[in-house]
Amino acid sequence: MTEFARLTAQFELSGFPEGLDALYDQYAVDYQPHALMRRGLIGELCARFDAGTQNERRLFEALDEIEGNPELLKLSNFLVNDMCAARHRLDLDDYQAMEPKKGVAHADLFSCLLLFACIEPSMQRMEKLGMPLECYEKTPFSPARRQLEKMRETGDGRVADFPWDMNFYTCSLFPMGRFNFIPFRLDDPIQVFRKGKETVAFFTEPRRIRRDGMLDGVNGQYDPEAFDIRYEEKDGVVTGWPICPAGTVEPQPRSIALSEWEMVLQKGDILMGFHIPGGAGYDPQHLRDDCLACYEFFRKWFPEIEIKGFGSESWLYDPHLAMLLEGRGNIAMMQRQMYIYPIESGDGQVWRELYHGKRSPDEIELKSRLQKAAAAYMETGGRFTPCSMFVLAQDLSRIEQEPLYAEENVYKAVWEQMRQPLCVQEGNKT
Repeated sequence: MTEFARLTAQFELSGFPEGLDALYDQYAVDYQPHALMRRGLIGELCARFDAGTQNERRLFEALDEIEGNPELLKLSNFLVNDMCAARHRLDLDDYQAMEPKKGVAHADLFSCLLLFACIEPSMQRMEKLGMPLECYEKTPFSPARRQLEKMRETGDGRVADFPWDMNFYTCSLFPMGRFNFIPFRLDDPIQVFRKGKETVAFFTEPRRIRRDGMLDGVNGQYDPEAFDIRYEEKDGVVTGWPICPAGTVEPQPRSIALSEWEMVLQKGDILMGFHIPGGAGYDPQHLRDDCLACYEFFRKWFPEIEIKGFGSESWLYDPHLAMLLEGRGNIAMMQRQMYIYPIESGDGQVWRELYHGKRSPDEIELKSRLQKAAAAYMETGGRFTPCSMFVLAQDLSRIEQEPLYAEENVYKAVWEQMRQPLCVQEGNKT
């Protein structure tokens, strides 16, 4: 058993990514015992966000407990060190909330303190780069404020969304204009080719596709007439089933000659993650201006990161929504500026965003046009399928001028075919 495995077993700790044993061994070679964080930071945070005397005392007691146990302190210092590095290795989703189940009295505050301990080394890293303070000075304090307000109001010190908050505490996510940005490695099995302004994407792994162009099995729905797709590269020719930029897989295969097409994006390449806070300004102009600003920002401060484009997953990219909105409004306009492709994600996001997590629209008052249209569509058997998207870096300046990756009639045809829900089997595939 490695030392890392022994320590995590000793405290029954989980929530960290696999494969840390070797990194821990490297860290341990030069490890010198040191405090988890500057003690004054806790007092400053509690005063700044009015956490209350009792919560401040609890946090200091939890910190004393960690720092009073040499093995727990060493493990904690390693985790903080690795968390600060993980985002810059572009490992985005591996860390989860960590709560020791053995040998730690204040286990509920463990994750919170680890994140607090990331603040100052992460800010120091930005400072060493020479980045202006205004680019990151507020970033780690946004989740800290929410965390301490929750403690004040409920007494609960657990971290509700550890991976998301970690982006802020490690100064890895950058708000720019209307949106938030963070780099990540594309993990979807797609390859994207370019000839002039024409772009085509293929899935590179086998998939089963419903007649409406979505992935079979999403939402527990199976099409008895679904078809299988494959991908082949042979003798300088790529053959596959192209993904329509409106968010579906086309029913007929296509072959392209590699002598004429350049491969511009594939699994493992780096995209700039595109996150959408609530509020006004979700429109093509902000998409263009903010993405261009972000692209130049990263070229200046992180030139070692080759950004191929921008991408993310969202319920807002679901072509069913554009259909319900008759192609009008910002949701549909934004979809025209993206290359959208289907993923294995069901309609939970729609329930959460449109109906506040309720599982029936009848449980809330329907106010918006989209709430009403989505409810009516579901009454006919319709379901929703969030999608992923990408926008290539070379296309950023063309946003808002025209639909980027397909003609207008292509989008209209996809939206129209979704008007009538597909007749499918519900539940487990038989």
